[in-house]
Amino acid sequence: MATKLMRAALRPLYEAGTNPHPGLLLQRGLAEHDDDPGIKAKHVERICRSTASDFYRRAYARWTQATADTTRFRSVNLKLKTRLFIGLTGGGMLETGCAISRPHGTPYIPGSSVKGVVAAHALERLDGTGDTFRELFGARPTEDRPDAMSGLIVFHDAWWAPGSAERPLVKEVVTTHHPAYYAEEGATPATDFDSPVPNAQVAAQGAFLFVVEGPTNWLDFAQRMLVSALTTSGAGAKTRAGYGLFATPEGSGAPPGPGRKWVVDTVAELTAKPGVQRDQALRGKALADAWSSIDDAMLKRAALAEIRARWQERGWWDNPQGGAARKAKAIYDAWPAGQEGAS
Repeated sequence: MATKLMRAALRPLYEAGTNPHPGLLLQRGLAEHDDDPGIKAKHVERICRSTASDFYRRAYARWTQATADTTRFRSVNLKLKTRLFIGLTGGGMLETGCAISRPHGTPYIPGSSVKGVVAAHALERLDGTGDTFRELFGARPTEDRPDAMSGLIVFHDAWWAPGSAERPLVKEVVTTHHPAYYAEEGATPATDFDSPVPNAQVAAQGAFLFVVEGPTNWLDFAQRMLVSALTTSGAGAKTRAGYGLFATPEGSGAPPGPGRKWVVDTVAELTAKPGVQRDQALRGKALADAWSSIDDAMLKRAALAEIRARWQERGWWDNPQGGAARKAKAIYDAWPAGQEGAS
């Protein structure tokens, strides 16, 4: 027997909507609950027919302009290789969900989720109790440090990129092969004779714009970790099954900028000399001398931020090895304190 979920007076209003808010349909749009899976599947198909409005496109354009300052922000547009489940548990009686922006009606990835993905990825590569990890992600109170530490990097909500797919949402079918086993928490054994039950779910497709904010000298390093985490570990639910994986962007994961371009070009010039390897040029005194001769303060600051990020990535900044590296570090440290992080 079907369970009524909507007042009769509201049904015509929901049925007449031409492009209704998908979040509203997820939370309140199911008229009745029934054991027939076709009712849910039909409703999910209607949710996934929604398109991004002009209102959202204008808001997206304003957001990209607001985060264009490369001394404060880094942004990267990443396209999904597989479909994304984000906010699955928010669907109520529909038993599926998606993180939908309330003002705009488009999927998004909460900044807290982005930070969690990157932090978990970084734990595998950085010492979770070390200074670098604590500076980037913060730290909880401990006996030695009763006051919690706030992280330097802000991970903003990821916005769905208009035009990256025909529609932001797509119907995905997840099949439960042993329903009795899961429903009874293992009391009923799973067998090869169980009947699989197709279950319609709401997923996101296309691309998302990721933005991090913080001190200039940490931004490129934070973005490289973000790109690495999303392209190797993925985001959202069911990542172990292959969902939520993003494609590696064309070229480098780091965004183009004057500082990065200067470092790349200068290192290329140094490695053109016989016997000079890339790492040798990067940590050598010749690069530090070239950097020291830059007259443009903004370019000098951006180049130092790029050099520092690359050194930190290799563990050189706090522990330079070799005479050339120590001399180069002394040159970088001699610049007035705080200049590398100024905006």
